Amino acid sequence: MNIKELAKKYGLVEGDFWNHKQSGQWILTHDAVEKVATKEGIRLVNIETLNSETELVRFLVTMVKDEVTITSVGEADRKNCHSQYLGCMAEKRGVDRCVLKLINAYEYGVSSEVEAEDFKRPAHYQKTDNQVGKFSDMLEHPYFDGKKKETKKAWDSADSLTKAELVLSQMNHRIEQHNQESK
Repeated sequence: MNIKELAKKYGLVEGDFWNHKQSGQWILTHDAVEKVATKEGIRLVNIETLNSETELVRFLVTMVKDEVTITSVGEADRKNCHSQYLGCMAEKRGVDRCVLKLINAYEYGVSSEVEAEDFKRPAHYQKTDNQVGKFSDMLEHPYFDGKKKETKKAWDSADSLTKAELVLSQMNHRIEQHNQESK
């Protein structure tokens, strides 16, 4: 399942997700994960406190979807969380992990923004989510078979909106040429 299919299935909009440049993963907001849980009928069964200290909070979160039960740890400490509310963050992390496991999102490179401070949406993001989605879609075209590595390199080096649009335009042109030649 790609991000477009996931977005369509769960009614997610562009602000609900983005592509994490460093890892290439798709990142969902916590609110988006909550939307997914609601649509799937996923419910919280139990939260058990493993640690509740000044510097570390860990919960064992159990959630269920139909007949499937998942348990995961949600943790937050002063090293991996900038929020003052470690308990709230630990709960969010545990819940998001369970929901994403229940829909097999990790299999498709989808994570939640609360899982790591590094996953937060950058304040200044040079490529729009729409551009990233177009790139991913076009890269799947048969023209790019055997050319994906060099195409990704060109995409990664596009360091402005204008350059990203140029790469997309060039990709689109190559696809159109390929389609014409294939007729």
